[in-house]
Amino acid sequence: MTRPEQHPVAGVDTPITLINAISVPMAQGDRFLRRWRGNAQHMADAPGLIRARMFRAFSDDAEITFCNVAEWTSGLAFDAAHRNPEWRAAVRRLLDDPELDVVARPMVYDVAVEVTPGVRLI
Repeated sequence: MTRPEQHPVAGVDTPITLINAISVPMAQGDRFLRRWRGNAQHMADAPGLIRARMFRAFSDDAEITFCNVAEWTSGLAFDAAHRNPEWRAAVRRLLDDPELDVVARPMVYDVAVEVTPGVRLI
């Protein structure tokens, strides 16, 4: 069963990262990725998008089979991009696809701790 469409709102003028933990049966993975690429194409030219990546689990037993990480220059740019009616329609098509069982858990984050090589954490 596909979970209803959700769009977190950032509401801040500082950099944010969207992390969307997604459960899709592995047998539906290729179909899901085709749909997701179509959705992502609508975001590719959105002002403020730094980059978006989709990660796929190695294990067929993974509860979270895909994880989308998208970095934005600001939460306000993210919010504006998610009001795009073409993107919203593409998301709706993905969620309404009768051959996909998708559960998405999108949430907006900011950086709490950053680790880089050679930097000692205190």
